[in-house]
Amino acid sequence: FIQRQRVLALWRDIVKSTASIPDASMRRDMRQFARAEFEQHKHVTDLGHIRYLISLGKTQFDTMKNSLINSGIL
Repeated sequence: FIQRQRVLALWRDIVKSTASIPDASMRRDMRQFARAEFEQHKHVTDLGHIRYLISLGKTQFDTMKNSLINSGIL
């Protein structure tokens, strides 16, 4: 249950951050990439693996967000 909340919180952060991308095409691509990652792993049931995926997702999201900030997009 707690992992589900963490996954949903990560998804909400991604959606909120991508909403501020001015270029609609880039915004759509970022969301599609994130959604594909979530969909790819939706059947994972091992708690340790879920924790790993959440951590990996946060790291990738932070990297993407910092890259967009540094390039002036966000």
